Amino acid sequence: MCWLDVSGEMPVTKWKTYEVSFMLSMNTENSFGWDDPVTVMARIGEEGEYTRVPIDLSKLKGEEVEFPPDKCRVEPKSEENAKNDKETLYFGLYEVWTNKWKGGLRIHKAIVREIPAGKYASTSNTPSDESRGKEIAA
Repeated sequence: MCWLDVSGEMPVTKWKTYEVSFMLSMNTENSFGWDDPVTVMARIGEEGEYTRVPIDLSKLKGEEVEFPPDKCRVEPKSEENAKNDKETLYFGLYEVWTNKWKGGLRIHKAIVREIPAGKYASTSNTPSDESRGKEIAA
């Protein structure tokens, strides 16, 4: 393949923070072309910027590993549409920019964790004690 485009969406609760990651492994015999970064992207709602976390899969082997290690954290949007308490989380794993051939990646599952956070939590992409939220396999 020359384009990696794995995307999903799921309903989420407004004013909650979420972390997105993927369980990945590599076919150790027939993997190639993973020298360029792959990007995990996520956002809440149809508008606005995606949170992007580049990941390096060049050293990935046959064992399942969760990527990105620091997770792709998505914070709640501003107070627009405050009457609606539901939103949609859009997320994905992408490498569509280089047009280089690649193969051997195994995608086992996408993981979305709800992180207990306040309405005005920081926009850091680093794990914290709050990262013990419930895990949802998507």
